Order: sequence, then structure tokens, then C-alpha cells
Amino acid sequence: MIPFKSILKKIYHLLPTPPSTNFLYRAISPNPYDLLPAHALIFDIGSKDNKGLYAFGPPPKDAHLICVDIEERLGVDLVADAHNMPMVTDNSVDCVLCVSLLEHVRYPQKVMKEIFRILKPGGILYINVPFVFPFHADPDDFYRFSYKGIAILCEDFDCIDCGFNRGPASTMHHLLVHFMALLFCFNNKTIYGINIDIFKYIFFWVKYLDLFMARYELAYLIHAGSYYIGRKPHLP
Repeated sequence: MIPFKSILKKIYHLLPTPPSTNFLYRAISPNPYDLLPAHALIFDIGSKDNKGLYAFGPPPKDAHLICVDIEERLGVDLVADAHNMPMVTDNSVDCVLCVSLLEHVRYPQKVMKEIFRILKPGGILYINVPFVFPFHADPDDFYRFSYKGIAILCEDFDCIDCGFNRGPASTMHHLLVHFMALLFCFNNKTIYGINIDIFKYIFFWVKYLDLFMARYELAYLIHAGSYYIGRKPHLP
């Protein structure tokens, strides 16, 4: 006999996915993929199952994409620790993507040195990290970076663009959902998870305030999605 709790769980997972708290109020420009040569070798480090598909679109059709993650899973081509990838040759990669990874690694600076090592001179880097954002273990959570902080972390590269792609309304929407879920969870993880979905529906409209708030001069005061697009300098 199937336990009643398991039945409820299956029914719950059949429900529609609640709306995202993220609102991309502008396109990322330039698109990192537009800066690549033909038949580029792209490393998506910490990829999970994203396969190089991010806010700026899918990889070029002629590119060779290598999905890298510390755990073996479907869609991962190379199992490796971003701190140390000796199996990857120096100056061999055209582009490195590193999205929502650096907050989870023990030594972000060491990861950046390794990325610098494997990129070809002139190779393209795209980093995206949270700043104002809840704790999210994967398997742990150590750091936050403002858009100013990510620029320092990437100071070995020539900056093409640096900023944030999640404005104050979207950022506060995400925090508000988690705050309300926590407030009404009665210290129960299952109720907390259900509450997340409920409050995403209730507060879905908040993120759209970024249609104007994200363009305020002071929008940087509450932001997430700090990003950096850079190029590895050519050898002297």
C-alpha cells in the first residue's frame, strides 16, 4: 500500500511550476557568445544540467561545449573540482562560463586563477554570482559578491562589461518570498518548501516594479546577479 504522504507528494509535483522571482529587466550586452570565434571551445563550470543556456541564450551551434561539475550527473561531460583541473591544458579554452558557482567554492580566488590558466589569450569569461540573496547550500554557501566585488575578483582580466542583471524589485521579491515562507513554516522544512511556492504566486507582481526601479541611479543599493564579462589579456 502506497503511504498517503507519498501520494500527496506525487500530486504536489504534478502542479504547475510557480512563477520565477527573477525578472531580467534588460539584455546582457554584449552577449558573451557573440565575442567567440567559430567552433569555439566553451567550458561551463558548475553547469549542473544548464548546458550553457543562460540569460543571454544558448551556445553557438558550431561551438564545442564541455559541461563541468564536481559531481557526476546526467549532462556533465567532465567531473572536476574547479579549484584544480590538471586534465585541462593551459591556454586551451575559448570561453569559460561560471554561473552561480563561486559562492559555493571554498577559495574563489583559486578558482579564478585556474580559469585564467585554462583560457586562451583573448578568451572570454562570463561570471555571475549573487549579492543580496538567501543562504542556499549546494552543498554549502560561503560568499556574496557585489558588482564591485566581482570586478576585483576578476581583476586579472580585461573588463568588457560589469554590472548586475537583477534589480531591487526582483531581489526583494525573492527575499520576501523566503521571509514569508520562513515566518509561516513553524520551523518545519516541508511546510517551508510548500510556502515558497505559495508566496511566489502571491508576490509574483513585485518583480515587475523593476521595469522602472532597476533604472534608478540608486538601484545598485539592492541588487543580485552581479556579473562580469572579461577577456584574458594577450601575452606581451
